[in-house]
Amino acid sequence: MKKISLLILISLPFFYSQGQKRSVDYKTSLTGFVANQKTLPFWAINNKHGLIPNGNGALLEIGLFSDFTNRHKIQFAYGISAAGFLSRPDNNVILDQLYASARWRNLRLDLGMIHPKEEYNGISSTNGNFIRSGNSRTFPGYNLNSDYMKVPCTKGILSIKFNWADYMMIDDRYVEDTRLHNKSAFLKIKPHQRWEIIVGLEHWAQWAGTSPDRGKQPSSFKDYIRIICAKEGGTGASVSDSINALGNHLGREHLAINYLADNYILSFYHDIPFEDGSGTDFRSFPDGTYCFYYGSKKKDQWITDVIYEFYYTKYQSGSRHDRPATPEEMEKQDPNSHFYGRKVLGGCDNYFNNGEYRSGWTLYERVIGSPFMTPGLSGGITRIINNRVIAHHIGMKGMAWQTTPYKLMLSYSRNYGTYGNPMKKNQFSGALEVTLPFKNLPFAVETGIYGDLGDLFKDNFGFTIKLSRKGKLIK
Repeated sequence: MKKISLLILISLPFFYSQGQKRSVDYKTSLTGFVANQKTLPFWAINNKHGLIPNGNGALLEIGLFSDFTNRHKIQFAYGISAAGFLSRPDNNVILDQLYASARWRNLRLDLGMIHPKEEYNGISSTNGNFIRSGNSRTFPGYNLNSDYMKVPCTKGILSIKFNWADYMMIDDRYVEDTRLHNKSAFLKIKPHQRWEIIVGLEHWAQWAGTSPDRGKQPSSFKDYIRIICAKEGGTGASVSDSINALGNHLGREHLAINYLADNYILSFYHDIPFEDGSGTDFRSFPDGTYCFYYGSKKKDQWITDVIYEFYYTKYQSGSRHDRPATPEEMEKQDPNSHFYGRKVLGGCDNYFNNGEYRSGWTLYERVIGSPFMTPGLSGGITRIINNRVIAHHIGMKGMAWQTTPYKLMLSYSRNYGTYGNPMKKNQFSGALEVTLPFKNLPFAVETGIYGDLGDLFKDNFGFTIKLSRKGKLIK
C-alpha cells in the first residue's frame, strides 16, 4: 500500500506537467447521520463506497480530481480523496481514492485506488454488477481496460472490450495480504443502430497471502498462472486447493439487451454468479439478477430513471456439494483420486464464502458485491452469513417541479441464510434522498430519510443531512 501510494504521489506532478492548462476540480462535503437505533438503516450505509460508518455521527469528505484532456495522444488523469468520520462505533480517517490514469485511444491504465464507474445513474442496488457493486472501499492495484473496439471486417456489428487487473486486499482479514486477480471480456453485437446485445464473462480470484493455520499460501509466478487459468494448486497448496482450483474463484456471466431510442434507453440485463464449474455451466439456474431499466435523456422530468431488479440466489446448484458414491460409481473411480468414495454433485456454492479465504468476498467488513448478501461475524471472523436470498428492488430518480432532484430506493427481501446456517427472515428497506432547491447558498443541501422494517435488521428510522460544494480549483 505504501509503495503504491508513494508511486502515485511521485507521478502526479509529472501528469500535471503534461498539460499546464489542465483544470483541477475539488469536491468537499460534510454529512451528519442519526437513527433511532445504534446502527444506521440499510440504504443509509450501503452503496456508499464503504465510507459511512454503521452508527450515528458525522463524515467529512474532500477530494481533488483532474480528468483526461485531448491535448496529447496519451492522456492523463489523476485524483485523490479522503474521508474522516466521528461516530458511535468508531472514529477514523480513510484514504478513499488515490490514482493516476493514462489513456491512449481505446486503452486505459488505472494505477492505485479508484471507484468503479457508476452505472444506471446510481439507482441500481448493485451498480449493475452482482460481484462488484461499489458497496465496499477501494483496493490498491492496477487495471488495464478498454472501451469497446470494433472487430475488423464486421461493419461495426461486433465490438469487444476487456480488462486485466491485480490488486491487494489490505484490510484486517483472515488471510493477511490476500492478492486479488480480475479479468473480463465482453462482446457487443449491434445488428441495428437502435439495438445492442452484450454478452460477457468476469472472473475474480483471491490467492496468496498468509493464513493463520496454513501459513504462507502459494504465491509464485507459476501459481499466478494457475490462478489465471483456474487450475488446481501445486506444491504447498492445501488439500482443498489441490483437489479444486487454487485460491478462491468467483465471477459472473453477463447478458444485456439495450434499445437505444432518440430520447431514452430501455435495458434488460442478467447476471449469473458462479463460484465453481456448476455456476458456469448453468447448473445454478435460476440463480442470478434480472433487471429492467428505463433512462430518459431529458433530465428535467419528474421521472428520468426507473429500475426494477429481481434477485434469486436460493438454489446455489443444490444443497449438497458431494455425497457417498455407490458401489457402481466407485468401480469407475480412480482409487488414488482425492474424490474416491465420493460423488461430486457441485452444489452448495455458498456465494461469497470460502473455506480457505474465510473472510470471503468482504473488504473492511462490507460485502464487495450485492449488498443483499449480508456480512456478519461467524466464529469471530467477518464473512457472509446470508447468501440465499429472494429480493425485489425498485429505484427511481427524477426532478420534482423541475427544481428538486430526488432519488428513491425501495427493497424487499426474503432471507434464508446459508445452507449450513439457515434462517427465514423478511426485510423491507427504503430511502428517499432529496437535494433542496436553495440557489443562494454557497453549498448544496441534500437530505435523506431511511427506514428498515422486518426481521433481518432491527426496525429503524434514520435521517441524514449533507452540505457539499464542488468547483474548479485550477482553471
